[in-house]
Amino acid sequence: MQWNDRSVFLLAKTQTGESQRIWSAVQSWPQTIGSWVVTGEWDVAAWVDAGTWDQMYDLAAKLRRTKGVEASSSHWIHKGWKNSGWWWDYPAGAWVWWRDQQLNGAWKTTQKWKWAVSSVSVPGDWDWITWVGGKNWDEVWSHVMEFQKPGWHTKTVVPVKSWWNKSWTDRWWAPNGSADRQGLLTSPRTRDCCCARGRCPDYTRTCG
Repeated sequence: MQWNDRSVFLLAKTQTGESQRIWSAVQSWPQTIGSWVVTGEWDVAAWVDAGTWDQMYDLAAKLRRTKGVEASSSHWIHKGWKNSGWWWDYPAGAWVWWRDQQLNGAWKTTQKWKWAVSSVSVPGDWDWITWVGGKNWDEVWSHVMEFQKPGWHTKTVVPVKSWWNKSWTDRWWAPNGSADRQGLLTSPRTRDCCCARGRCPDYTRTCG
C-alpha cells in the first residue's frame, strides 16, 4: 500500500509532568493514527491524518496551543508505504529516522523487511521515518542495526508509552486519498457539520 502527500508527524516538547496528559489528549483526535511518549529531545509524538496543507497546519497549530506544550515540530509526509501487517502486531517497536544520499531509492530496501511495517518520507534533517517491530527489544535493536549496514545515518526514537488507533484497519485511506476508505463518512455529525460549512470534500474535521 502506497500513498502520496497524506498525513503528518507531530512532535511536542512539553512542560515537566505534562507528557502523559498531552499523549492522552492527542488520542481523542479523530485524525490520530497513533501517539507515543518518546525518548530524546521531544516528549510526545503523534501521527495524524491530513490530506491538505491546511489540515496539516490546523493540526500542528492545535498541538502547539495545547496547554503544557512548550514547542512543537511538524513533518508533512510526501511519500509513504505500508506492508500488509499492522504496527501493533509486534510486542515491541521503535521509530527509526534515517537518511541516505540516494533519497528516492534507498527506501525500497525497507520494503524487503517484513518487520519494517511502514516507511514515510519527510522534509527536514531526516529523509525517512520507519516503524521497526520485533517480538522483543533485542530483536528490535537487531533490526535497527540493519539500517546502518548500507551506511545510512540513523536516529532511533523509542516509545516509552504507545497507543495505536486500531480502528484504522477499517479507516485506512485509498492511494488517491478517498475519504470513503477512512470510514469518516459514516459519522452523520461530521458529515452534516462539514457540509453545512461548505467543507463537503473534507471529512476529517468535526464540529466543535
